[in-house]
Amino acid sequence: MPAAGADRKLSIVSQAEPGPILAALREWLRNERRLGVPHWAVSSRSSQSSSAPSSPAPVARARARASEQPPAAGAAQVAERSSTLQAVPPTLTPVMSAAPGGLFADDPNLPPVCQQELSPAEAEAALTELDTGFVRKCTKCRLHEHRTQTVFGVGNPRPTLVFVGEGPGYEEDVQGLPFVGRAGQLLTRMIAAMTLTREQVYICNVVKCRPPENRTPLRDEMETCSPYLFRQLAILRPKVIVALGRPASQTLLATDAAISKLRGQFLDFRPPMPLAGLSGVKIMPTFHPAYLLRNPAAKGEAWADLQQVMRFLGLTRN
Repeated sequence: MPAAGADRKLSIVSQAEPGPILAALREWLRNERRLGVPHWAVSSRSSQSSSAPSSPAPVARARARASEQPPAAGAAQVAERSSTLQAVPPTLTPVMSAAPGGLFADDPNLPPVCQQELSPAEAEAALTELDTGFVRKCTKCRLHEHRTQTVFGVGNPRPTLVFVGEGPGYEEDVQGLPFVGRAGQLLTRMIAAMTLTREQVYICNVVKCRPPENRTPLRDEMETCSPYLFRQLAILRPKVIVALGRPASQTLLATDAAISKLRGQFLDFRPPMPLAGLSGVKIMPTFHPAYLLRNPAAKGEAWADLQQVMRFLGLTRN
């Protein structure tokens, strides 16, 4: 029996697709659940451009992506994949200073860096201190002038996986929580497709205050706020960071490379300060959920990126 969501998609597609392509899409959608493609990663015809070509090539590519179900990964497989992960390409151009935002300065507005591994309770306490003692009081850049409240982060204080976005939006500014608007709802579905929950991972942003009109944070704003992010990560000590979108990817990797050049590959996290416990952390850049809402055709690529993370962490879909 096809899922109800698939039935709705079939009714939408049937209004516009010619016979051969419609038949292929029907078969693909009927097998969607069996092939392991989450509903959030399937783009309906109604969300595509009306000028899209009628060639069956996109259908073939979509079906090929759908068949890439993450296999079960044992410890040996994970270790083997880990040993072959790419380092940051030497062609990436560093754009952040060696000490952005005064990372090494004797600044009372910056907390000390956590250098030891903490228990979950200790990590929770350290995150709370960083949030209430420093981030909420911060006035180091222009973003504090119009915020309702800061948006620090939420989730497991000792996670295996961390998601980092660029900055809060309207709903996040109102609620004080990251990724609770439309993009956040999509991120929740993406996390669920990875067989995880928001409570099992940690979610935060590069900047902790909402940029006016939800614009992209400026470079100086990200450099000023990034010391808080790096200190968060030093407490969290994840195995993998999924960098959502260009600003987060460029900040974490200290590069000006486009997200299209970065995504789809594991890269080494090399923070611009000595952070104990983060030397082996891997970064997977991918598209931001807000971008996926505007460009649903890219959902398949984002899902492929998340599947790589699942394989590395040994996560499988039932």
